[in-house]
Amino acid sequence: MNASKVERAQRSFEAVPASARAARQFVVDTLRQQGADEQVVADYALVVSELATNIIEHGDGSALVIYVDAGDPNWWELEVAGGSPGCPDGLREPDTWRVASAEETSGRGLGIVRHLIDDITTGTNAGQASIRCRRRRHMAAPLI
Repeated sequence: MNASKVERAQRSFEAVPASARAARQFVVDTLRQQGADEQVVADYALVVSELATNIIEHGDGSALVIYVDAGDPNWWELEVAGGSPGCPDGLREPDTWRVASAEETSGRGLGIVRHLIDDITTGTNAGQASIRCRRRRHMAAPLI
């Protein structure tokens, strides 16, 4: 790994609609700097956009904090924290996140996140609700 790379990056944003775009750009730039392939970058851009928007819309207005961690050689990791830890029941159980049917007016985002990410945990970080998303890195086959 390049010694000049920062393996865990963190940035705080105001919990306002314009911050979703800024959070997405931060994640994209950080993952590219860490050598993530474009599919990982695109998927995480969608994931952070959904999670940040949910915190902005449903949170308590406190800061939104994004962490990107590339320190583990087996995983790409993203954590989104914000709002109070008292989350809706569906947020507490990521295995229940489903894509809403075509008839429903909302509820697709968390199901999409569930499809893109290998491991999701929810909890608290510094007194805020936290969603940690990890995706396995696909290692290249050794050269013979």
